[in-house]
Amino acid sequence: MRHLAVFRAGENKPPIVVLQYPGIDTGNYVLAAPLYPAGAAKPIDIVTPMVTLDGEAYLLGTHLLASVRASALGDEIGSLLAHEYEIQRALARLFFGN
Repeated sequence: MRHLAVFRAGENKPPIVVLQYPGIDTGNYVLAAPLYPAGAAKPIDIVTPMVTLDGEAYLLGTHLLASVRASALGDEIGSLLAHEYEIQRALARLFFGN
């Protein structure tokens, strides 16, 4: 599974982004976080980076990350690899405060 790949999560559910490094085997589960439309919530400084997918603006809810069964992931619909720095910064702020 590709790092920062975006997947469908089901009907009426936001897409989710796989956050974990692909070289780590965590069995049937992956760490992932949801995307939600940029205007849907107030951003949390640094923790919810603004990203774009297919020309649409989203916030990445790193504060909502969870372990997700890999089989629950739908079709891969994109990648946020172009936003890797901002996502790494968000995770560092979330876990370490820096």
